[in-house]
Amino acid sequence: MTLSNFQAAILPKVNGTWNLHKQFEHSDLDFFVMLSSIAGIVGYASQSNYSAGGSYEDALARWRVARGLPAVSIDLGAVKSIGYVAETAGVAGRMQKVGHMLLGEDQVLGVLESAILAPYDPQVVVGLNPGPGHHWDRDGESQLGRDARFLPLKYRQGQQQAGGKKSGDGGSSSLASKLAEATSREEAERFVGQAIAEKLADIFMIPIADIDPSKHPAQYGVDSLVAVELRNMLALQAAAEVSIFGIMQSPSLTALASDVAAKSGHVDSALLVA
Repeated sequence: MTLSNFQAAILPKVNGTWNLHKQFEHSDLDFFVMLSSIAGIVGYASQSNYSAGGSYEDALARWRVARGLPAVSIDLGAVKSIGYVAETAGVAGRMQKVGHMLLGEDQVLGVLESAILAPYDPQVVVGLNPGPGHHWDRDGESQLGRDARFLPLKYRQGQQQAGGKKSGDGGSSSLASKLAEATSREEAERFVGQAIAEKLADIFMIPIADIDPSKHPAQYGVDSLVAVELRNMLALQAAAEVSIFGIMQSPSLTALASDVAAKSGHVDSALLVA
């Protein structure tokens, strides 16, 4: 790739986005949304300029939010109905083969709505396929199977346990029932903290005893992808809505557990009254 080719793709995103930031830096904006690309997350050698432009938008979103300014960078995958993928024969099949889900227009609009309603969650990644398939093969064409960052997204078949229940189902109902039966806020926080520790131990394949709840989530490698996994788990098992930003910026795993317990739909509200 020549320097002029590199600049042709990266400068519009870098200069254009920075100009918009400067123009509205001191304005009272309700939201600031950038349409980035999943290429900045996965990375493609033949599109390093396009990937770099997306990465810049992701970084700018985090930089703005850290300064109290709204910003969301939406890392979009392939859209099946409009744009280059829809207009170019063979591209859609190629994208699916390497682990992309083809997004519909309604899904794109839904993500855009989410970015407007949650203007301080700096990054949303949409379009990777977490389901089973050859895109998870370590020696395949897809980078998903070769990059440890994406392992938390990988489909895992639940293991049969005693009584015929699957671990995935049993864990969910177990935490929900524990929270419903908790007799104090501290007990609820302990249950949530244990679930978070178990999830991190599973994701990073480390002993649960090695996880210190007093430490910051980032010390265990919690990035935006892992935060998505945690957020989904907590929404499913604890009936608590927490943001990706809230997870990553939590001062400790204990603080995160406390926040989740306070928001849980399974915990008796009377226990949460100071």
